[in-house]
Amino acid sequence: MKTTLPAFDVLLEMARNDPQGLETLRRSLTDAVIEGASTEPRRRRLQGLQFRVDMERERASSPLGATIRISEMMCKSLAELHRSMVEPYIGSDERKQKTATPQISATVLGFPDGFPRALSDDFEPF
Repeated sequence: MKTTLPAFDVLLEMARNDPQGLETLRRSLTDAVIEGASTEPRRRRLQGLQFRVDMERERASSPLGATIRISEMMCKSLAELHRSMVEPYIGSDERKQKTATPQISATVLGFPDGFPRALSDDFEPF
């Protein structure tokens, strides 16, 4: 069964006069999408994602705050997807090593014998 989204004006009217009805509609449409998942693992993943979205909405102090939190979640997810497409063959351990601070090695040479070890008192480097 395919559920259609009401017209924008109807949604606006619900938001103004029946916020609980709008929330019920949102929940039923979301549940329909989750239940329509093609496989059980995909359905569980969607349920987990919806749980995270719901928790971010609860934690936010305002609707705008909730929108910003959920937008940040989407941006992070998109960045992870991009990274996986740019570096598809690098495993997570190798990716961490690649992005970690590179190790630099060098050979330290000593001063030749007789080289002055101390600078004179009147030397100013800058």
